[in-house]
Amino acid sequence: MKKLNCFNVGIYVRLSRDDNNGNLESMSISNQKQILSDYVKEKGWDLVETYVEM
Repeated sequence: MKKLNCFNVGIYVRLSRDDNNGNLESMSISNQKQILSDYVKEKGWDLVETYVEM
């Protein structure tokens, strides 16, 4: 079956000032990545890049 509206996409996640608890990657970042990755997958798009701002 051919994918309709197949796009190459990137996701952008950022660290909240309130969430900087000294870890290299906060739980907020991990949660954002998971939520956005799931959304991209649900849409049938191809995730090609993840941008992280800390």
